[in-house]
Amino acid sequence: MANINDNIRGKKLFKEGSSGQNAAKGSNGEYTVSKEISDDLTGLTDISEVYNDDGLYQVNRFLLKQIEDIRQDVEELHAFIKDAFGKDSSSAASQGAKGNKGDTGSAGAKGDKGDTGATGATGPQGATGPQGATGPQGPAGSDGADGADGSDASVSGASGSFSATSGKSSVTVTVSNGLISQIK
Repeated sequence: MANINDNIRGKKLFKEGSSGQNAAKGSNGEYTVSKEISDDLTGLTDISEVYNDDGLYQVNRFLLKQIEDIRQDVEELHAFIKDAFGKDSSSAASQGAKGNKGDTGSAGAKGDKGDTGATGATGPQGATGPQGATGPQGPAGSDGADGADGSDASVSGASGSFSATSGKSSVTVTVSNGLISQIK
């Protein structure tokens, strides 16, 4: 784990002074340069002249290497801070180191089994209803009229008689020589 200082160790490489002023180191360790030099340095946007002029390159190559190392460090710091705290400083809060995870506690005792609820009472059975009355028997119908005598059609040879009964009525039929001879 690393700590960060309350103040930065480095000093500004230059700060703007008055016009025509010679560069001078102040009591705070910062260098004040003339307004003209400050404006010139502030306006620089292209370092290719240092790389393209061999004399300038040879004089400044060690500084260029140091500046590239510092640039890479700043790039890594930027990525670290963004990953650790996000982009919005208002939501970045200082958090201390997290402690080791504690052991998991043992399982608690098993609780007693609850009582079984009472069974509800069975309802009474309803009474059987009374049987309905049997209706009276209807009267016997009247005898039908005698039928007309049949034709003398001949059915050869059949003879005999038979009886049919329905309720209190009965009928006897006599057949003689294939013809009904009597109905009583």
